[in-house]
Amino acid sequence: MSARLRNSIAFALCGSFAYGAVAVAAPPATSAYYTDTQHSHVEDATSHGIGQVNMITCFMSAMRPDALVNEGDYVALVDQAKCDQNARSSTSNAAAGSDGSQASSYMTATVNSSRTSNSAPMRMKAWVDDEQEGHQGTVFVNVSATEAPTDANPYGQFRMDFCGRMDEMPTQCMMHGFLQGSNGALDFYQVEGGGGGESSTVALRLSSVGTTSGSGLLDMTRTENGASHNVSYPFAYNQTNFLRGQQCFSRDASDPDTGLSVWRYGLYDSVSGQRVARSSGFPIEYSTGGRTYHGHLGYWGLHLPAEAEATLSSGATVQRVEYAGGNEPTRSDYTVVRGSGKLTKYTRNVRTLHAFDQIKFNTWVSDVTGFITGATPNTNYEMHWDEAQQLFVVTAQMECGQNGCQTRDLETPQTIAAAFWQSRGGVQGWSQALGGEVFIDLRQVGGAVDSDAVNVVYRTQDLVYPSQMPAALFCVRDCPTAAALESYFAPESTTESPFATGTYNHWGPAASYVSYTTDAASVALLSGGQPVAFTDAEAYQQRPQHQWGVRSGRLFTNPTDAQCELGQYCDYKINDLEVYYVWETGPNSWNQFAGVRDSSGAFVQFDAPLQVSYNVPAGARYGQYAGKSIVLQYGGFGDLWGIPGKCVSRATNEPVSCDGQEARYVPEFVIPHDTVLGQVTDGTNTYLVKWLDREIRFARKDATACSGLTLPSNVTLPTAADLKDPSNPSSDIYIGTQPEVTAAPRVIHGEVKY
Repeated sequence: MSARLRNSIAFALCGSFAYGAVAVAAPPATSAYYTDTQHSHVEDATSHGIGQVNMITCFMSAMRPDALVNEGDYVALVDQAKCDQNARSSTSNAAAGSDGSQASSYMTATVNSSRTSNSAPMRMKAWVDDEQEGHQGTVFVNVSATEAPTDANPYGQFRMDFCGRMDEMPTQCMMHGFLQGSNGALDFYQVEGGGGGESSTVALRLSSVGTTSGSGLLDMTRTENGASHNVSYPFAYNQTNFLRGQQCFSRDASDPDTGLSVWRYGLYDSVSGQRVARSSGFPIEYSTGGRTYHGHLGYWGLHLPAEAEATLSSGATVQRVEYAGGNEPTRSDYTVVRGSGKLTKYTRNVRTLHAFDQIKFNTWVSDVTGFITGATPNTNYEMHWDEAQQLFVVTAQMECGQNGCQTRDLETPQTIAAAFWQSRGGVQGWSQALGGEVFIDLRQVGGAVDSDAVNVVYRTQDLVYPSQMPAALFCVRDCPTAAALESYFAPESTTESPFATGTYNHWGPAASYVSYTTDAASVALLSGGQPVAFTDAEAYQQRPQHQWGVRSGRLFTNPTDAQCELGQYCDYKINDLEVYYVWETGPNSWNQFAGVRDSSGAFVQFDAPLQVSYNVPAGARYGQYAGKSIVLQYGGFGDLWGIPGKCVSRATNEPVSCDGQEARYVPEFVIPHDTVLGQVTDGTNTYLVKWLDREIRFARKDATACSGLTLPSNVTLPTAADLKDPSNPSSDIYIGTQPEVTAAPRVIHGEVKY
């Protein structure tokens, strides 16, 4: 699928948007900084209904059938995390601040693209290995494309049919649908059946007049617990406006009220303009049970299909697949080392409270005596330091439930004096804008605040390899033990937490500490000689507050490092240390150590994300972060993250509290593609940032602006009668059984390797 077609499917509403002017800069005009392609797509309430279409077409594009026509069956790896917009805009995911959200999640597809002549249609057949909550299956896809998109026919002439089958129900399409473009019209229909009688149906008809105007209807029905819920969106648009139901929007991307968010950025050398590369991982192959599986090993851990990963233990052999110069890849044997948890080292950085002005962070408040009006004890609150008022401003509180954690805005922001935290040793929190955990040292603040003399500590992080694990570690707050984990995750357990008694959210002085030893051979943290590890995915589903795994408090190597007075130990003392550690365990690959040794026995070490600082430009579009310095993380091309976020309404595109049902989490602002305003630095080198994939959310306008638009009536929607099944041998589009391909993947998320 062409990028143009994919963008048109992202609701064909974007039209032609002009990029801003680019300043003259040192990088050559022929460098990647200038030549790498930028894509824009529209996000709207209607987009939510056809999210599956956008995801499927992203998959099609990432398989590159256009580049390998008539070259036989081949394997393509598709990074699901880069195609699933729901995952990347999840409020619970963002609130969790989990490093796992950056981990690649590759799906394996077997692809065949063919064309009998230049005048014949191109046909693509694909078998995509799928996994849903531990259940294995295959998505069968058939595409026939006759005509490329043109101005007169912006969707081209094509049809894509798909059916998703689970292995335990091989005769039933759990997901069944089609997408068809023809003669200026786009039709989409999908029916999806879940467990427990749940199902959903989506039908779309879009008719366009050239590339600037059109109309249509999107109809969605969902059945849950025997009750059906239906939503219909009639819409119309012209070159300037978009009318959805009774709501009017401007299509002008330059409108100051238009929302812009970027999900992928590139980082470039400021002189050469070439992409900045990171050694963050590589593709692997693993053979077991007569089958070869394709996966990825990197800084965030190991990813293989679930059935393969379940058999992969320490001592097993995997093969690294290396591509060079477009030739056949080479393979090298490596020995796997796995652990049921992992240790991360955090190294100290400091800025002043003055320089922390307006930077949001979350902090846990257990005792709310003297805190804001109406405060709830034992709650996570969102706040920021306001330099002008010399006070902290509390804006929201975190609420956690079965669907994870979201922030709920307070009706009115409230202020709290810095002195509130003096007796508590300071403020311990988490800030996306500074890359994670922060500590504000307020131990000496009792009245007026000299914000230039108050330190805010934040950390860079590095994965600890087995040979680097300290022999002993100690803990005074949130200290998991083998016994506590087993008790907490036991069926029907009433245990409060997975941490040792007396350590859960214990910020005050403690009379003792929890001691650990380590075992490099098994990559384990031990309490009482037992591994501090728990990886049962089903048990974690019953404890959604730990869906991202269990993380310890700060671990230190010498008990005296936490001693705050004779016989007493305080967690806040650890903030003075140059280095501390955090242990985590859980069911996800990013919760567990996975590494490989080469033939000499040495570990292959991957680059941690590069931490860079960005000076946010002045201007209203940057909100409260205008003129501030924030910290970003760069994990490799396309993966730059750390921009603070906010929530917007799917229905109106306007800012809302994150706890609403229609809330979407999006980055607060966009780093401009500009050689001056788009610079970041790691303290030694300066780099340039360029956005790659941009989301546009139309600005809401008064209804009179859409007076020239008329909603369609009597629209004929596609139905189940129009479905075809590419997995059914009796169908005229049957694609056959999945071929067995032993060659290395030829495509890795859109990049043809050989």
